[in-house]
Amino acid sequence: MKLLRKIFLTALLGMAFTGLVYAAQGFTVSIRFLEPLSFNTAVNPDMGDWLTGLTGRDIQIDTTGAAAGTDAADYIQGATVGSVNVVGSAVAAIDIVANNFVANGNVSIDDIPCKYGAASATTCGGAGIVAAAAPTLAGTALLLGVDAATSAVHTDGQSANPTFDIVVTYN
Repeated sequence: MKLLRKIFLTALLGMAFTGLVYAAQGFTVSIRFLEPLSFNTAVNPDMGDWLTGLTGRDIQIDTTGAAAGTDAADYIQGATVGSVNVVGSAVAAIDIVANNFVANGNVSIDDIPCKYGAASATTCGGAGIVAAAAPTLAGTALLLGVDAATSAVHTDGQSANPTFDIVVTYN
């Protein structure tokens, strides 16, 4: 205990006579504000006209507007690719995901084929597109197809309007 008291007093006296030694450094914080992400010129995808038929059909329109998949032979006409112009900061990558699939008229959405800018066509369902190229202030096109399935027999004149959301966030 005496030794500990002696060390403490020596250190205290040393600081009193030599001054307390310390280091200080100033820092500057940088912050960049990004243009808010937005959509303009949105066009809903339209799967066009299909033959009436059995339940359990897989019906697809790809990002070029072509019918694809196992039941592509049932396609008649009128498919239109959906599109939206993604507007935002030209310096930050974005993530794009399709979610919130809501069935309607005995048709459900299985996935959303998509093509963003000059990138290859892929899927926006599941994890979507991670770290896609930054949009521009003028906008970058996102093309949307649809992969849907029927859960009932459809007859002439029926229609279905299933829905989904496209969510774009900065990466």
